[in-house]
Amino acid sequence: MTHADKKADGIGILTEILKLDLSPCEVQICMASLAAGNGVPDFQRVAISTNLSGEFRRIVADFLARRRKDLDTGDLVLNNHSPLTKLDSHEVEHLDLSAYESIGNQIATLPDIEGLETFSADEDFIAALRFYVIIVKPKKGEPIFCFRSYSPKRELARSALFAIVFREGHYDRFSDNLFLFDQHIDCICRGVHLFIFSKDKFQKIFQFYELLLKTAKDTLATIKARVPIDNFDEFESACEGHLLKVAKLKNIASKPYLAKVTMQDIKKVIKKYHLPIGTVGKGTNEKIHFDATDRWAILRLLDDDYLESVMTGENYEVNSKRPL
Repeated sequence: MTHADKKADGIGILTEILKLDLSPCEVQICMASLAAGNGVPDFQRVAISTNLSGEFRRIVADFLARRRKDLDTGDLVLNNHSPLTKLDSHEVEHLDLSAYESIGNQIATLPDIEGLETFSADEDFIAALRFYVIIVKPKKGEPIFCFRSYSPKRELARSALFAIVFREGHYDRFSDNLFLFDQHIDCICRGVHLFIFSKDKFQKIFQFYELLLKTAKDTLATIKARVPIDNFDEFESACEGHLLKVAKLKNIASKPYLAKVTMQDIKKVIKKYHLPIGTVGKGTNEKIHFDATDRWAILRLLDDDYLESVMTGENYEVNSKRPL
């Protein structure tokens, strides 16, 4: 499936979600914790009253209504997910979970809502809270999962703030556990289709950078096999452990052009944009030289961060771009 096909498919699914009538839908809440320490969230279903269920239904309905209005007026832009691009307020990203096994594995148990353990406010579970999910179950069709980032700091009992309550003629400190929720949703999932509304929160919920660090060596091995870099060990050390560099490496390793690029192509770009990158050796032994005084230079080069404006003829370095 091409990028255009995926985008068209995503628009169709997102439109269906945004136009869903929530009034007959069952609404439930799950809390997600990383207490187990294996990187896979543990979900617990929260027993809520009919009134509270209605409140969460309203939160989802209001959120969908705002986005539906943007869709109807042409102000909502849907793009395929790209790890390093920035997400503006009017943009939504579509991610196909079938291509992101690590994310799919994190929420694999979520559809079995009735089989989940009931939330009991266990201390260890609460200490490792990562996010919560508002689950919307239509009468027919697949459930919709609305994800929102969460942290133990939003439990009032752990906050520097405290609440007071009026009881029996006077105010006293509220000492029970009180969990704070808001009106926002960070991403929505139906089936294999995940729609991202807040990119930084999405990355937090699904441990995006933690997953990148785990695969850093494999990514670097891919770069090493395809791009001749002098003193590669220094280049590797400069990248490992640095989240943004590892994210950029992952992006580079996924580019189809990487298998076809030649030293001649690389040298043309270096010359055209006057880049501070040298080469060593000659012929088949020629390599890009890694200079530790500019640790981003090779990364920017390999990620094709340079372009020439058709309108002005000026050359630019860009820090966020999407393929057309």
